[in-house]
Amino acid sequence: MNWQRTKSIFILTFLVLNLFLGYQLYQKNDINNISNLTEQPLEERLAINKINYLDKLPKYKEDQTSISAQRYKFTDEEKKIQSKNISLNKDKSTEITLQYKLDKPMDLPKKDSKDLIAELSKFLEENVTRGKEYSFYHWDKETNIVWFNQVYLEKPIFYNPKKFDNRADAEDYDAPNGMIKFKLDDKGNLTEFTQTYLLIMRQGAFQEIISPKKALGKLLDTAHLTKGDKIQDIDLGYYSLVGVGELQVYAPTWFIKTEDGQYLVNATDSSVQVLSGEEE
Repeated sequence: MNWQRTKSIFILTFLVLNLFLGYQLYQKNDINNISNLTEQPLEERLAINKINYLDKLPKYKEDQTSISAQRYKFTDEEKKIQSKNISLNKDKSTEITLQYKLDKPMDLPKKDSKDLIAELSKFLEENVTRGKEYSFYHWDKETNIVWFNQVYLEKPIFYNPKKFDNRADAEDYDAPNGMIKFKLDDKGNLTEFTQTYLLIMRQGAFQEIISPKKALGKLLDTAHLTKGDKIQDIDLGYYSLVGVGELQVYAPTWFIKTEDGQYLVNATDSSVQVLSGEEE
């Protein structure tokens, strides 16, 4: 056997192998570099699109659970209101939906919306069963209706008004789950309100949710956020995923409000619901 020739073949083989492995490594690094160039960091994308959000980022816990809930059945004692100016409309109330009417319209602040919200919050705390468990959600000035939603573990229960409609059993569903519906007259005074309440429990194991920054990135990816949009509010709450009979399952959800729209971004699967603004 020609050992010198065999040695040369082994050396050449190792050189070729090293060249091949070196080329593969070069290709891999090149692909990674291209990927890094094409996958622009989210912070840069938001900055380039002039979307200011840093002062709106809330504090939150990364691990959250879904919740399950069903309409609460009020007892006769809970239906009673202390104020003599407020009476239960028995014809329109059911065991899960209470409708009240004020004998005399209640004056509310007209100039400052913050004062009006504060006045209605105080009204709830002083007059309504579990009134402290609701917070301001939305003021529809076209219909003169002010909505307060139920809060669980300091997180609000969101609902999509586009998916809410009056059903055949209209008395039961005059208001969505876990809501207070205040009706104002043409002068902006409170005349009546409807209450629903949810009995809530945790559902499933804790899981890590997406950050509010990633939720903004999702809205940017889906063109719901466009250049120059101003973020007015970001809040973590719950939104109904699915219902089985009277039972509803709610997932952790980011609520994001801009000057032009309001959006819900599921904090577990990043799906988007448009509350107001343009649908894609």
